[in-house]
Order: sequence, then C-alpha cells, then structure tokens
Amino acid sequence: MERVYFKEHKGKMILVQDMTGLVEVKACMKIFDRAQDLILKEPLKSVRLLTNVTDAHYDREGAEHMKKFSAKVTPHMKASVVVGVEGLKKIVVQTLITLTGRQIVLRPTMQQAMDWLADQ
Repeated sequence: MERVYFKEHKGKMILVQDMTGLVEVKACMKIFDRAQDLILKEPLKSVRLLTNVTDAHYDREGAEHMKKFSAKVTPHMKASVVVGVEGLKKIVVQTLITLTGRQIVLRPTMQQAMDWLADQ
C-alpha cells in the first residue's frame, strides 16, 4: 500500500501522507521523508497536503522529525490539513503551527479534508 501519493480531487492535486494505524515511529518518519522529497520538487506555495494520523503513534524523536519536516516544506505549502488528531497529538499540531507560522487545519474525515483542500 502506497502511503505517500498525489490524488486529484475536484480538479486539484492533493498530496496525501497516510500514516493510518502505524505504530512504528520509524515508519512514520520514512513517510515524512518521502513526502518531503516530493514537496521540495514542487513550486513554492503550491502544495495542498493532507496528513492522516488516525491511530498512528509517535514519540519525542518522531515529533522532532515532524517539526524539521514542517519547517523545511513550509515555503512550498499552499494549504495543510490533518485528519485523526486527538489527545496529545493536538499539542504537537499546535506546536507545528506556532513554529512554522502556517495554518494547519484539522478535519474529522478524509472527505472533509479533501473538500477543504480543493477549495483552497
């Protein structure tokens, strides 16, 4: 199963990072690395990014990796949305928003996230 891919929705290309159900933090970090490789090839302010972290696990090392990823890709972001954020994950997302200065929207479902990104 591909975990990082572009998907067209309502005529817009959306980059999906799917970490659903991953308990291995290193696997999540590899997904961020793969997405970063793709994002950095795209024009500035052009990428619509959907990250699904439903039932994914993270630790301090994983959170640091996310922060570095976010800082590096921010210039390429047009819009970002995250699905599956609950509990302590909200604190991590709030930290990323503060550190990067970019808007990261939370949505409860993939469909709502895709619709929101397509409207941006």
